[in-house]
Amino acid sequence: MARQARNQSLTEYYHIIMRGNNRESIFSHQRHKQYFKELIKEKIEEQLIDIAGYCIMDNHVNIIIKAEIGHLSKAIKSINIKYAMKFNKENRRIGHVFQDRFKSETIEDENYLIQVIKYIHNNPVKAKMVKSPREYRWSSYNEHIGQNIIVSDKQKEIILDINNGINKFVIFHTEQDDNEYLEIKEDIDNYRLEKAQEIISKYFQEKGISEAKEINRYPQYME
Repeated sequence: MARQARNQSLTEYYHIIMRGNNRESIFSHQRHKQYFKELIKEKIEEQLIDIAGYCIMDNHVNIIIKAEIGHLSKAIKSINIKYAMKFNKENRRIGHVFQDRFKSETIEDENYLIQVIKYIHNNPVKAKMVKSPREYRWSSYNEHIGQNIIVSDKQKEIILDINNGINKFVIFHTEQDDNEYLEIKEDIDNYRLEKAQEIISKYFQEKGISEAKEINRYPQYME
């Protein structure tokens, strides 16, 4: 079966996600994350892609890229091949390192662009690895508020301008966001379940109910 052609963004912004095969932690060591950043930088220097944001977790990576669709595919394919070869050699293994081909989503407006960047920066917070995105070393958050290395000067300027400066950028990252972004299906299902549990727990607290079975004693709450 032929692969479906990727949607092309009118703005040339894309949200990319790559995940370890079978949820394997392919970025578990700092050297893995650093090597992956070096591969991204190579493609930047080849002028194939421009980076607006990124977050490298242990078993997956999110990247916000501005590029022509052909350059995007070429860059990601090269990064994946080089990373997989090194990872397999280092771990004396064979086979796929990444799960399927990379997932992509078009970003068509400025509001969604900054929402997605906030989302990926908060991945480590959501995973309870850190308390704030500023504490996580392997994302572009600190590049936007400090010295940028992979994020281009132009993209940093655009993102901060949309946020009306660094202070608003920092505040924006603390605001609640219930939108759903490009993710693996099971992760979306887990997110929805967590949100439902939060709503139920909050409702129980407001009504003074400590356990779910107690709700049968209060039929007025079941209407």
